[in-house]
Amino acid sequence: MAIELYWDDDERRDVLLMEIDGVWTWEELFDALRRVRKVTDAAPATVGALLDVSRGVGVPGGSIFNQTALDHARELLRMGAGRAGPIVIVGAGAMLRMVFSTFQTLDRQALATVRFAGTLDEGRALLHAALRGGSQPGEA
Repeated sequence: MAIELYWDDDERRDVLLMEIDGVWTWEELFDALRRVRKVTDAAPATVGALLDVSRGVGVPGGSIFNQTALDHARELLRMGAGRAGPIVIVGAGAMLRMVFSTFQTLDRQALATVRFAGTLDEGRALLHAALRGGSQPGEA
C-alpha cells in the first residue's frame, strides 16, 4: 500500500503519521482519511497529523489539473471540515506547495491549520508546540 497510517508515538497518541510513498489511488487516500477522522472524532483531545511525502508523491491520473482531481480536492476539503487539528506536510516539493496554494483559493479556512516542514523532526516540533499551546504551527 502506498499510504500508511499509524501513531507517530504509540505512548503519546497525539500525532498521527501518514506516509505517502509514490503512486496511490484516490480510494486509498479517502480510506486513510476516514480512518483519521474516526480516530480524531473519538479522541479526548486534539490530534495533530504529520503527512510525510518526502519519498515523492504522484497524483492518480498524472495531473491535479483535471476535473476528476479537482472534484476529489473539493471532497478532501469537505472531509477536513469541523474538528481538525494542526497538520504539517513534510518534504513537499515546489509543485505540491503550488497545488496547496491553488487549493487555498477554494477554501482558505479549511486549510488554515496546514503548514509545511522540511523534515519529520521539524514537523514534530511544530505540531507539539501547536498541541501544547493551542496555537497554529508556524511555517518552516
